[in-house]
Amino acid sequence: MSNQEKLRILVIGAHPADIFDQSGGTMAHHVKRGDWVGALVVTHGARIHDKVISNNLFTAATIPQGDKLENMMKDRADVKTEEVFCACEILGVKREDVHFLGEDDAVTLESKDTIRKIAQIIRKLRPNVIITHFPMENGGVECPHANTGKNVMRAIFWAGSVDPEDPNPANKVAQVFFFGGGAAWVRGGLWDSLHGYTNDVFIDITDVIELKLKAIDSMVSQAYAGAYARKRIECSDGAFGQRAGTSYAEPFIKLYAELHEYLPVTEDALKLSRMSDHEIIIRRSYKLKTD
Repeated sequence: MSNQEKLRILVIGAHPADIFDQSGGTMAHHVKRGDWVGALVVTHGARIHDKVISNNLFTAATIPQGDKLENMMKDRADVKTEEVFCACEILGVKREDVHFLGEDDAVTLESKDTIRKIAQIIRKLRPNVIITHFPMENGGVECPHANTGKNVMRAIFWAGSVDPEDPNPANKVAQVFFFGGGAAWVRGGLWDSLHGYTNDVFIDITDVIELKLKAIDSMVSQAYAGAYARKRIECSDGAFGQRAGTSYAEPFIKLYAELHEYLPVTEDALKLSRMSDHEIIIRRSYKLKTD
């Protein structure tokens, strides 16, 4: 695919913050280049890090039941939906290109119904690139991210064929990129030692790191705003940037091997080869401005 051909990129996340937390800088880059970028959030995320449901109720003597709890969950899901719209708009993703399945986030499982819904959205939006969760994150053992990745992979296959319940024609994708953060990670537990998966693509997001910070700051409902947003970017994007020879980078794991006519040496690799050690250190030393 030539650099001039515009891509259609769909980012699919399990929870509201995942799409920009893991790939916000990459999304901003592609929007700026003129590519179409859309987002799909699978669950409403009301239980995930929410300051009311998962924080205030954590120490409550009793949990509200029935309609009262359902209404609380709906209200919190609506708050998160608006935060996602805000974050995506900061990155340049249009409101109408952000989609929600609204599934309950109590237990995220592999589900034929969920797979069909995602496949139908893929056929409708017709992306040629999908970014999503790594299906073996945390060893693939009851991990909402991993199970979402598994659902997406099955949906990609299904979307490539016809469905009598969907009037849209089949759509095949050219490449899938899995979020590298949380998938190819420094060992933090038993499951992290499995398989030895490694990131093989890094996107330099130093030039848009303030935009990503602003996007993460939008997630006030789950305490991402403020100190956490800055800590997350420095410790995660900053660490991946250091590994890739820049200040901030987002990591990905590429699904398909690629066929090239010539050896794929990037412009950045050539640039790094011509820089001194001191120049590389300076390049890696940009730091987010503090308020």
